Amino acid sequence: MDHRLIQAALECIATYGYRKTSLSDVAAKAGVSRATVYRAFGSKDRMGELVVRHEGARFIEQIEEIFASAAPPQEQIARSVEFALEFTGNHDVLQRMLMEEPEELFTMLIERPGHTAFITFLTEGMAPFLAAGPNAHLLRVTPEQAVEFTTRVILSLIAHPTTSLGGSAEIARFIWAAIGRPASPA
Repeated sequence: MDHRLIQAALECIATYGYRKTSLSDVAAKAGVSRATVYRAFGSKDRMGELVVRHEGARFIEQIEEIFASAAPPQEQIARSVEFALEFTGNHDVLQRMLMEEPEELFTMLIERPGHTAFITFLTEGMAPFLAAGPNAHLLRVTPEQAVEFTTRVILSLIAHPTTSLGGSAEIARFIWAAIGRPASPA
């Protein structure tokens, strides 16, 4: 996918909102013909899906760096929670859609015929990396389950950031209690 078209789509959605963004707007922003955008995306729904996948891949790439570190698993989770909340909090498109078009965002994230849910996309992208990581043996669930559970917790924090759960370290402790093996007594 042409990065220029994805970037143009992101800029249009941040400016106009998803509902009001047209493929013609994206073409104008990218400085290409409408036909080019229609060939690349096919439809507005497909454009939304490709934008979500692009941003999800960018997110996964940066999260993988956290899990590649030699830090203990709870610290890796705390850092990933902090990163996820910062990434999404600073993401103009996501913030606009959360505030003004939550139903459109929800539609993009859920599983429906011909469309993979965002949680599934993240799980498929991150579970192999987690399985190959140095702390995989410390999981008491499968890597897929660990990623899915953590993603669901983080998505709930994104959708409703006010929490009594404390900071990222405390949230990581809760997550680790659900997915990790208890520490062995010394």
